Amino acid sequence: MWTIYKINVLKSLITFQYSNDTEGFAYFIAKEYDKCIKRGGDMIYGVPVMNGNVNGMARVITQALKKGQESGGENFNILAEIYPSAFDEYWLGAEMSPIPNPLLRPLGWPSTPPAPGTIMNIGPNPIRLAATAAVNKALKQVAKQLVDDLKSQIIVIEGIGEINLYDTILKIIKRQPIDSKIKNHPLVQAGKIIVLNYEEIKKKKPSIGAQIKKALKFPFPELPKRQKIIDAAKNKLIDEAIKVLEESIVKPIEEAILTPIYTVIQSAVDMANNLPKKPTKEEIKKFVKDTIDGVIPDIVLPGISIPHIPTKAELKEMIKEKIPTKPELEAMAYDMIKGLIPNIPNIWFIPPTLIFSEQTIIFLNPFVNLAKFHLMGVSGTMMVMAQYPPPAPPAPAILNWTGYKVIG
Repeated sequence: MWTIYKINVLKSLITFQYSNDTEGFAYFIAKEYDKCIKRGGDMIYGVPVMNGNVNGMARVITQALKKGQESGGENFNILAEIYPSAFDEYWLGAEMSPIPNPLLRPLGWPSTPPAPGTIMNIGPNPIRLAATAAVNKALKQVAKQLVDDLKSQIIVIEGIGEINLYDTILKIIKRQPIDSKIKNHPLVQAGKIIVLNYEEIKKKKPSIGAQIKKALKFPFPELPKRQKIIDAAKNKLIDEAIKVLEESIVKPIEEAILTPIYTVIQSAVDMANNLPKKPTKEEIKKFVKDTIDGVIPDIVLPGISIPHIPTKAELKEMIKEKIPTKPELEAMAYDMIKGLIPNIPNIWFIPPTLIFSEQTIIFLNPFVNLAKFHLMGVSGTMMVMAQYPPPAPPAPAILNWTGYKVIG
């Protein structure tokens, strides 16, 4: 949960755990974020992230922190450097677990909303699991070979002499005292990335899907007109948050309303013998949606008992009854962004000199709020096995998910 994340990061700040280690601090932030994300699940099916690109996120945060250190005392908004690039790095390498989070879906896949055109999700798609397992194995072999090559590499650093590249990198990762001239050497930095990537690849497990697009973006306010920027940015963020909420809520509700209609028509079509050509599932869905829109459908279904299909106005009312009102949406959106904007224009963040103070909160609370906002826009696909309407046997299906939440 986010509370644990805040406690762990604050503890590292007040104890000066990373007082002389900007890269270590960045990796720590990314690792704690990874732990937090794995305690959640997507908003529709409750499936958690299993593999995330921690190293990629840490690299972006490191670059942002170093840019702040080199800002010469000017106002510096580290959040603008981190969002959305750091989160994109993590999520574009993120892969989904084969099973839902038991805290969100205690009964597993059968308790999740069925894939379109099916009546129940059964479990992960074994073909997808096997494919990702093969990819992970290949990546591990390549990464291991690169690491093995490092073990025999000896480099000469002026003023210091010969050093073993791999042994030096291990000392840096373990945070043992190392001369800054060695630590900042280009070959040492490149080798460190190789070793960290290998350690991350070793932890990869077979997955059923991944994120498919980058995060929603929004402009950060310009300094220094604080109040004017705060009001404009807050309103913009609320509008963006409401838009995301509506899009993430309306489509699943509409699909839930229309799926029973698709299923009834599909079953009737499957049993009919008087049709010269049986329509596909997509044609049936288009038939229903054309009827709703008042358009003459491309296909006709003579002799088929069609259930009541709502008009466009009726469907809109049905959806409206199920979604929150605009004031409720605004309240939800404000809750997501509160505490984010007021402090952004005044951030001057030069780590690692922060202690437990208002300056510490200026970084941490907005970072968490940005992370929450970012999770509203993540989306992707998952491949599962699902039961189609009888007499069809279980078969692969694709689930589209949008939004992600962390427990607590």
